[in-house]
Amino acid sequence: MNLSLYIAGRYLVSKKSHHAINIISGISVVGVAVATAALVCILSVFNGFQDMIANLFTAFDPELKVVPAVGKFMDADSPALADLRQNPKVATYSEVLQDNALVTVNGRQAMATIKGVDDNFSQLIDFDRIRYGDGAYELHVDVIDYGIFGVNLLSNLGLGSDFPTPIQVYAPRGDERIDMTDPTESFNQDELYSPHVAFCVKQSKYDSNYVITSLRFARNLFERDNQLSAIELKLKPGTSTDKAKSEIAAQMGADYKVLDRYEQQEDTFKIMKIEKLISYIFLTFILMIACFNIIGSLSMLIIDKKNDVATLRNLGATEHQISSIFMAEGRMIALTGAVIGIILGLLLCYIQQEFGVIKFGQSAGSYIIDSYPVSVKWTDILIVFITVVVVGFLSVWYPVRQLTRRLTRHAAIALLPLILLTSCRADSDKLTIKGSFDDMPAGQLYIYCFTDAASTFDTLYITNGKFTYEAQQDQLTPYILVFPNAIEQVIFAKNGQEITYKASTKDLKNYTADGNSENKLMNRFRQETKDLNGVQVQEVARQYINQHAESPVAVYLFNRYFLQENNSYAADEMGALIDLLIKAQPESPLLHEAADRYAAIQQAQVGKAMPDIKLPTRSHININLGQLTAHQTVLIYWASWMPRVYDFIDNLNVTIDEYTEGRDLEFIAISLDTEQYKWVNRIKEDTIRCEHACELRAWDSPSVSALGITEVPSYVIVDNRHTIVARGNSLDDLENDLMTIK
Repeated sequence: MNLSLYIAGRYLVSKKSHHAINIISGISVVGVAVATAALVCILSVFNGFQDMIANLFTAFDPELKVVPAVGKFMDADSPALADLRQNPKVATYSEVLQDNALVTVNGRQAMATIKGVDDNFSQLIDFDRIRYGDGAYELHVDVIDYGIFGVNLLSNLGLGSDFPTPIQVYAPRGDERIDMTDPTESFNQDELYSPHVAFCVKQSKYDSNYVITSLRFARNLFERDNQLSAIELKLKPGTSTDKAKSEIAAQMGADYKVLDRYEQQEDTFKIMKIEKLISYIFLTFILMIACFNIIGSLSMLIIDKKNDVATLRNLGATEHQISSIFMAEGRMIALTGAVIGIILGLLLCYIQQEFGVIKFGQSAGSYIIDSYPVSVKWTDILIVFITVVVVGFLSVWYPVRQLTRRLTRHAAIALLPLILLTSCRADSDKLTIKGSFDDMPAGQLYIYCFTDAASTFDTLYITNGKFTYEAQQDQLTPYILVFPNAIEQVIFAKNGQEITYKASTKDLKNYTADGNSENKLMNRFRQETKDLNGVQVQEVARQYINQHAESPVAVYLFNRYFLQENNSYAADEMGALIDLLIKAQPESPLLHEAADRYAAIQQAQVGKAMPDIKLPTRSHININLGQLTAHQTVLIYWASWMPRVYDFIDNLNVTIDEYTEGRDLEFIAISLDTEQYKWVNRIKEDTIRCEHACELRAWDSPSVSALGITEVPSYVIVDNRHTIVARGNSLDDLENDLMTIK
């Protein structure tokens, strides 16, 4: 046997000359044991909560879920999905299309996640576990679509599971800029009826946000006829989930991700893991403090055994060997405390698991479960044991080494551990917008930077009436909040600023924002114009531009109330405002964008030359708008995502037939679509008999910018001298111009 271990063992169990040393040694063991037991219990309780939440999610989440690796949607006709449907390990293959929408009924509204599912969705989940109400699980009957709502969402809408009035559902149309003249035209609308049943997962994520309905309804609402957001799978009995996941992931390739139930709720379980880690770290610090008792015990033991140390030195023992004795003594105390603590922790976990001693409240049924859940995992026990051993060993190494060196001097040794705390400075490379609503506890809205394309929205989620948004922007820039009802609000911010925003849904126009002088200036502008009409507001905006030409607010007001409003001011007065702003802000990129847009609009007026712009046509032949050869060419601007163009397009063939007969007149339909299949499908549906072109860049298309197109439908007529001779936005105006122009 190792001599150091043998002597250390004798010192551990033998009586000391001073009884206090035995007491302190016992206290050291108890301290380590209590800290160890606490670690075992706390980690096991976190495991219990994790298992409980996983069990709740199991009622709603599939065993495996296939989602696109990039983006939100995938092609339903993909060969990879067809192969997946035939996989022998898959028992149920269910298609899903989900996205966010606004639901409203009886004057109340809320943001919801519409989950359109296959008719076989009930085979994926145990709906009886989450059923709430007396109705039956049913998604549609003939042309009527049912909506199975979460109970909390129904409560927010003031309804029960058998709501008599259909609920209206609104979703923004894809690739479409908000139309300020008629915001409702930018949203799809449909309605859901009650199947007299709801669901209750007992998780706010689902109960407060989700609506289960038919896949047909979701595709019509979101205009995703041939797209899916996920494939949900149920495996055949006896199939290993991990093994099936690996095989399916290899089969699907890099374009898809395969998620198990834990990965589907990654955020929730990641938070729980972080909480568990933080608790582990805090308890480890407590364990370190408990180990200080070991240091005190060893210090007194070394002093008590100074005669033994002298004897060992006379017998030829080295300083290292003497230190090893007391090192082993400290490690034995740590090991003893670890073993006792683990046994005690396991015993407490067993008692809680079997008898539920520690409860959540006085009355049963107040919570999902009555007592704290416990789940012991051997990996946690191993981690706790290693932690206690490592902390115990490290805590005694330095003090024992120093004490044995100074023993001959009879010096009192004290160990003062130094903990260095570092603080992180505030990140000055970001801007922060903190918003709050007086009467909107939960919901969703959008935000985009004024200088970016309007299609690049970020989504803001409102929780407990508040939201926080962070971004990076070197220049003071307007950020636009967009509400589901198409109301827009502006907030100015740049890096290093924290903006406080307050609003009420009862009066969204009278919001306030602070954090810089520009927001305060906009607050004052809104107060002065809240009771004025459009022309009066524009006049006040002109005054503000003249008075605050050096401010980004002036640039925003010029964009908002002049460029975007088809203003009534003469071109020279518009030019004067631009010149004033450029003189005051020569380096402003936002102002230069506004100036470029204004210049493009002026350049494309009637009587101006058509610029040389090449357009890719459907027949794969590029045409140059500046080199058109027909006596007159009509350029029709439209988009499949804008409903108000449908009447225009539906009647366009009649106009083409009537006015092209006997005339050298050519029509070119130019689409603002960004997805080619939607553009092509709409052409086939409407059978528009003319040449077609599409740059697939929406409002960023070069011809749109060059011709100053601000809305669809619009038309521009060009003669054979390559001059713009007319422009407008209605079919009646087009026919009048065609009759007038010879």
